[in-house]
Amino acid sequence: MTAATLTISSRNYSSWSLRGWLICRMAGLDFSTELLSGEDTTSRAELLHLSPSFLVPRLRHGDIVVWDTLAITAYLNETFPEAGLLPEGRAERAHCFSIAGEMHGGFVNLRSALPMNLKAFHPGFRVFNGAKADIERIVTIFDDCLDRYEGPYLFGKTPSLADAMFAPVSWRVRLHNASCASLAQRASLN
Repeated sequence: MTAATLTISSRNYSSWSLRGWLICRMAGLDFSTELLSGEDTTSRAELLHLSPSFLVPRLRHGDIVVWDTLAITAYLNETFPEAGLLPEGRAERAHCFSIAGEMHGGFVNLRSALPMNLKAFHPGFRVFNGAKADIERIVTIFDDCLDRYEGPYLFGKTPSLADAMFAPVSWRVRLHNASCASLAQRASLN
């Protein structure tokens, strides 16, 4: 199989890097990980050279280069359809892409209120009101998907794009010990 390299900044501090890494793992892609720090000027110049948008994750698979988590998912779903990154049914796929897109472009208050750091634990953390609305929307998404598709993952028996997209947020809520018991409980997906 063609060699693949996933360029990321950090799975610990970057939710987008973690999502890209999870998607590649879920697809069963044999890949190496290249870590670049956005804070180092040499790494920034290298990343700009590798990805025109200066965004990570960035996947090189043979002579194909793709960046952005949703684009990487679409590419890997075409390349490894048996991995089940997307649900089989058309309606389910549309639903999965819709909530993945919602995560991709939304939840700004939550992202600001609960910084990404998988090594930190913040007991007693208070979530401000703007982020609470984001968390409640995520609870609604989790409840709907888990009830509709009967879990243990958001779209049934196997992890999908949706699970990769929401995994970093679930961890943020748990590590910030946020006062949102329903999401913390739902974040305990297998």
